[in-house]
Amino acid sequence: MRSKIWTRTLGFVVLCGFLMGTAMAQESTYSASGDVALVSKYMWRGQRLTNDWSLQPSMTLGANGFSFNAWASMDLTAANNAPPMFLLPGDPGAAAGADGLQGRFTEIDYTFSYDRSFDTVSVGVGTIFYTFPERFSTTTEVYGSIAFDAVPLAPTVTVYFDVDETVNNDSAGTYFLISAGRSIAFNNNIFPGLDLSGSFGVANGGFTKFYYGIDEAGPHDASITASLPIAINDNWSMGVWVTYSGLLGDGIRASQFQDPREPGRPTGATLADTLWGGFSFSLSF
Repeated sequence: MRSKIWTRTLGFVVLCGFLMGTAMAQESTYSASGDVALVSKYMWRGQRLTNDWSLQPSMTLGANGFSFNAWASMDLTAANNAPPMFLLPGDPGAAAGADGLQGRFTEIDYTFSYDRSFDTVSVGVGTIFYTFPERFSTTTEVYGSIAFDAVPLAPTVTVYFDVDETVNNDSAGTYFLISAGRSIAFNNNIFPGLDLSGSFGVANGGFTKFYYGIDEAGPHDASITASLPIAINDNWSMGVWVTYSGLLGDGIRASQFQDPREPGRPTGATLADTLWGGFSFSLSF
């Protein structure tokens, strides 16, 4: 199992490296970056999707404001059980499901975006394609953002519209995110500073109906993060961070997604507050 984990990770990294190398062969207006993150839990908009360690590689190619990002998440433990109908004969866990989704890429997302900066603000638009290889499902979001660069803490407002999975509800899923942060500079070449950030999310009824089965539009989640970047050289860097994430609203907190195939998993509000963190290793050009 461990060898399969690293074989799949290596394949993803090799693909990222090939694409990054191709970009570097072009004009200098092109950029490329890649990173691998090890996270104690996989969190998404306050929801605890994997209640254990995950490996999350990512790569980004950019040119003249346009960019393409590929991001993936791999379960490193059997925290999530594999749906029996999707297991092939001979697969690990096909008989008893003991290994669950361990060593598998449970999600791969592709983002196409365009960003432009002006004197005091930056704007961005994009499309995110969410794919779930082990469950043969996909969904798509479009988004727009505006960052107020000249305002203290540089707040950013982003709105996401789901145009796929949630459209059968009375209203398509819409999620608003407000985020802000600041850096505290250190006089140190290895530890340049401490980054502090926070976010606040609001969801409409279409979003909460799809994910929780309830119509509770309003505040959805909030988070606070402290991260410590570690400089290696002009291209290589590392980082460690810790985040507190919490779901908001009594109905949302009590309805945190529960997988019926995981009878031992804690239920209800015990999953609504999460302290988690991770470590990343990055390369950029």
